[in-house]
Amino acid sequence: MSNAESASASNALVLKDSSHNKGQAHVFSAFAAIACYNAIELVVLCFTTFKRYHGCYFWSLLVTSSSIIPHCIGYVFFIFPVGISPYVSVSMIVVTWCIIITGQSLVLWSRLHLVVQNIKVLRAVLAMIITDAVLFHVPVIVLLYGSISPHPDVFAAGYNVMERIQLVGFCLQELIISGIYVWETSKMLRLRTERHHQKILYELLVINIIILILDIAVVGIEYAGYYAVQVMFKPVAYSIKLKLEYAILGKLVEVAKGSSHSDPTSSGQGFHPFGSDHRVHSNSGECTSDLREIQTPPSILVHSEYPRHDSLTC
Repeated sequence: MSNAESASASNALVLKDSSHNKGQAHVFSAFAAIACYNAIELVVLCFTTFKRYHGCYFWSLLVTSSSIIPHCIGYVFFIFPVGISPYVSVSMIVVTWCIIITGQSLVLWSRLHLVVQNIKVLRAVLAMIITDAVLFHVPVIVLLYGSISPHPDVFAAGYNVMERIQLVGFCLQELIISGIYVWETSKMLRLRTERHHQKILYELLVINIIILILDIAVVGIEYAGYYAVQVMFKPVAYSIKLKLEYAILGKLVEVAKGSSHSDPTSSGQGFHPFGSDHRVHSNSGECTSDLREIQTPPSILVHSEYPRHDSLTC
């Protein structure tokens, strides 16, 4: 496909309003730079934060963070006339997008093990993630490849519709997962009466609310008609959400340290956010060191008969 045909295909999908193309291109470039910077920082954080490089939480964080850079590069190749075949750029886009969106949900699902002891709920959430991945990713992949074919008009129209459906669907998925986390965390507030733990748990709720706001912002920009801005705001939003995961880890370590110095028979009825065998440094100012010293899969055990979950390992 020639450069002219490639530009035509990208225009059909992205640069719909020629009067705003230049401004959108500038915003697009800025978002691409921010997303790539955040992704590099996230990869470094992943290797410096975790001591053991295994577990669903670690790998979902690492793979999702690493996929942001090729995703941005794919859109740069697709939108700007750099002489790269649109099939190459679209392949980079669809593969990395599937990894980013599903990987983020797996990150949330892995973290859900910290507060949910009901195995049926955890399995139902995982089944939802897998089902949504098939229902939403497959049609978008087919329509996007069709949009750069010799006859793109029909496919481009279908893609524009399916893209919006996909965004709403995945937003609802993350809303459900985060909603479960917020609900279970709010129930934990009743188990800890100390002001310090109350503050930490409230901060966890605020962080999750920020994550939900980012999801809503992505959908809002799409429905406002700024597609070129939205496609690059997505990796920025997801990189910010992944950064917030480390803030959540830091707060959970604070809860663990507080529990290690408290009487398990006091308020909370034996509540241990990371189980009874967690190990952290005593220096509260070194959050990264604290995280690296978590040797066992952290789990929140409100009652001793609840099973341990091994999806989270630092």
